[in-house]
Amino acid sequence: MDKQCTTCERSFVVEPDDASFYKKIDVLEPTICPTCRMQLRLSFRNERSFYKRECDKCKKQVISMYSLNKPYTVWCYDCWFSDNWDGREYALDYDDSKSFLEQLETLFMIVPKIGLLHLRSVNSEYINISADNKNCYMIVESSNNEDCTNCYWIQQSKDLVDCSFTSKVERSYECDDCYDSYGLLYSKGCHSCTDSYFLFDCRGCMDCFGCMNLRQKQYCLFNEQYSKTEYLEKIAAMKLDTHAGVERARKAFETFKKTQPRKYAELTQTVEATGNYIMNAKNIHHCFHTYDAEDCRYCVHAWRNSKDNVDSDTIGRNAETNYQCVNVGQEASNNIVCVQCWGSNFLQYSYLMFGSDDCFGCFGLRNKKYCILNKEYSEPDYHVLKSHIIEEMKTRGEYGAFFPAHFSNFGYNEACVQEQFPLTKDEALAKGFKWEDTPRGTFGKETVSLESIPESIHDVPDGFIQEILACEYCSKNYRLIPNELGFYKKVSIPVPHLCPECRHTRRFVARGPNLLFDRSCMCERDTHGHTGLCSQPFKTNYAPGTPEVLYCEDCYQKEVV
Repeated sequence: MDKQCTTCERSFVVEPDDASFYKKIDVLEPTICPTCRMQLRLSFRNERSFYKRECDKCKKQVISMYSLNKPYTVWCYDCWFSDNWDGREYALDYDDSKSFLEQLETLFMIVPKIGLLHLRSVNSEYINISADNKNCYMIVESSNNEDCTNCYWIQQSKDLVDCSFTSKVERSYECDDCYDSYGLLYSKGCHSCTDSYFLFDCRGCMDCFGCMNLRQKQYCLFNEQYSKTEYLEKIAAMKLDTHAGVERARKAFETFKKTQPRKYAELTQTVEATGNYIMNAKNIHHCFHTYDAEDCRYCVHAWRNSKDNVDSDTIGRNAETNYQCVNVGQEASNNIVCVQCWGSNFLQYSYLMFGSDDCFGCFGLRNKKYCILNKEYSEPDYHVLKSHIIEEMKTRGEYGAFFPAHFSNFGYNEACVQEQFPLTKDEALAKGFKWEDTPRGTFGKETVSLESIPESIHDVPDGFIQEILACEYCSKNYRLIPNELGFYKKVSIPVPHLCPECRHTRRFVARGPNLLFDRSCMCERDTHGHTGLCSQPFKTNYAPGTPEVLYCEDCYQKEVV
């Protein structure tokens, strides 16, 4: 059925599979398009904008995703997860004279927030929305990692710096969308590769440099085969332990990539999948960065046995049948409109819940059942009141719609939505979002210029960790931590001239948007003596007009692999 989005006024289609899912979980059909739904959800997730502030309970100075001017009570990790408080202390009685969302907003305002969210972390500082990590620093949306620094969305990996969207990778740097690899540097979209630099879409390669679309190769430079001796001599001549050498190599590789075709989307071992960065997945529609998943639609980061999830972002670790959720997982199922609810089931309109089941409109509860607005009921009374509230929300046309924009704890510009859907302050405010004016970081405090950094990493003294640098791009100050400098020396790569945030942005921009466009295959094929473009249509996240030469699956397999 065709509909018109009430937010952007573009038309969108409710597919039969969509309608069946809405009916199965008994929610109203959406009135806004998938893109606007994603934009709204992402405005609730502050992943990387951190501030110094005092814990409102123990008064300890901490790092928090909440700026000082936020009107919330914010506690440090230890205080929030302590046993000497209970979220039911903030319970509200349901008031039939008010809308449920109005009462829910009141609850969301008064319950203490947690400064940074993580679970089962060992010797790990400044990590957020993450679990089961050890000896990590400044990693986000990541789990089951060890000895990793400045990374985003990495899983089951070890000894990484500046990597993103990567799983089961070790001792690697500046990699994106890479899997089952070791010793991989400055690479993207690679699987089972080792000891290589600047690779793009390679499989099973080792000791290669500046290559694209290769399979099971060794000692190749820019897709040309060399002997081992020739290869090692050329690598040594590039001086990749220096900043100048790496930047020359980066520019050469970018030039080389423009000469090579690429597949319209990164789809590996998939059946009936549309989107990009999808692997080991079946029946996936309009999803991005999705792996080990089945029957998911309009999702981003659906992963590690994610099943039957719709309109959700970061949904995995055995998460099943969730709708309009953000960062819900770890054995979580049958949740509707929830944010950061882990190990919980049968929740609706809830936020920051752990190990709880059968709760409606709750915030900050742990191991609870049969609660509404944080008030506990008997099981029969819970179901009666819950049914009443749902009918009231359906009458208002609300049940199934995500939280309103003004419910978000964060400004649009500090939430991850700004990366995908950038807006100015005036544009964001006009759309009902919030904005955060608190500055982050420092400027003008550098103690050493980038030009004075020793060119080779091997000439950088250990005491360099005391120096303050200024980013070559944004001028924000940054410094190295001991483990980071030790990694650079171990792997023989130079001190970066960009701050961690700008390095993250560079990788993120290279991935392209989480949007799909109609394009067609650009491969020139000889058919019955006539040469022409294949023109097979497909959906891709490469926008029309971009310079990449895109191939359909068939042409890619025949002409490239």
